[in-house]
Amino acid sequence: MVVFRITPEGMHPAADSLEPLVEGLNLNREWLAKIPIDNLVALFADFAGKILRDPRTKSLEGCMFLSAWLGENNLRQLLQLNLNGNPAYLDGFQPLGRNYLAAKPQGLAAMWMAGNVATLPMFSLVPALLAKNVCLMKLADPDPAGMDKLLAVLAEAQAGELRGAELLEAVAVIWFDYHNRALNEQMSLAADVKIVWGGAEAIRAISALPRREHCGEIVFGPKYSIGLIDRERLEGDPAKLEDAVAGFVRDISVFDQRACSAPQTIFLERNAKRSLREVGEIFARQFAKLPPKPGLDSYTTMQIANVRARWAMDENRDVIASTDGANWTVCLDRELALKEAVQSRTIFLTEIEAWRDIIPLLSPKVQTVGLAFGRSEDALEFAEAAARAGVARCVRPGIMNNYESPWDGKLLINHLVRWVTLKL
Repeated sequence: MVVFRITPEGMHPAADSLEPLVEGLNLNREWLAKIPIDNLVALFADFAGKILRDPRTKSLEGCMFLSAWLGENNLRQLLQLNLNGNPAYLDGFQPLGRNYLAAKPQGLAAMWMAGNVATLPMFSLVPALLAKNVCLMKLADPDPAGMDKLLAVLAEAQAGELRGAELLEAVAVIWFDYHNRALNEQMSLAADVKIVWGGAEAIRAISALPRREHCGEIVFGPKYSIGLIDRERLEGDPAKLEDAVAGFVRDISVFDQRACSAPQTIFLERNAKRSLREVGEIFARQFAKLPPKPGLDSYTTMQIANVRARWAMDENRDVIASTDGANWTVCLDRELALKEAVQSRTIFLTEIEAWRDIIPLLSPKVQTVGLAFGRSEDALEFAEAAARAGVARCVRPGIMNNYESPWDGKLLINHLVRWVTLKL
């Protein structure tokens, strides 16, 4: 057996081919399409409450945000935004002027997931199921990393007569070696829509696979995120600056900067009140409040040691680091550049003359900018310039990792349906 399936009971060998799994999923297409969208929302809302209480899931990284995201109000807002203000389009044809319009599932959604965040698969799976697609999901690693536990709790969720265990009949979560081109081709050719999360190499390989002519592709590729603190905030109310730094530190510590939305470089405008070193010390105080990291692999530890040494030995740079090992690191400089991400609570603070200086650095590669601005007019002016350069999100510190719609400039559920017209 070369295909392994992840189920509520764990991971086990499933088949030598994807064909039996695909056939089983396709048998559920009509049943899933007939489930009222209100029932699906209610089921996921029940799931949201369970994952915070269940000992199998409540300690998973990112579980608290996942639970909030799955809440009924949030899912309804998500559907409104994605479906022209009317989620009922998912249940059948709705009047639109003199005609009718419906949002029908694409069919089978094939998903290749990245392995950086344990709860990430749910942010792909739930939108696909809300759009009433059957789902074939490939995990990046043989370790389910909690996905089996999430599926187990989802299986026990219930809304009226709809049970989570029934819904999971429309889902196959699998793993196979990514080098297996035959299985990757089978998966691609089975898809009516492909969703791909991952690095540049993975994106290129999966996008090059053969697919059916009608099959669309939604790509969430590698991104880089930054922060920006303007002169007004640095010279203004100390409490507001402290709150902004605390928010950035939360964004840095959640997921250990593995998420593409976590800041790696934070730019500070030169100001008359606080030096670069003084701002670095504010970050250091906030980092010191965090609990120690549970552990570090030797490669990451070596990377952190190397960057600390380089910054300490350079007379144009500075570094503030935890004394209890590689727990956190604040690197200080004035080089106008996006620093190579080290992750693991390693942040680069770069002093600049004015926020306009960083606009040439921005591109679609930059996903999120955490903005700590003193005046909303300046924030709007920056956001306009950043959006033109390709940035997808400008948000306040503390919510940079909050998965939302649109994400990477895409309304995912909208891409997961086919809009069908009826004119009589």
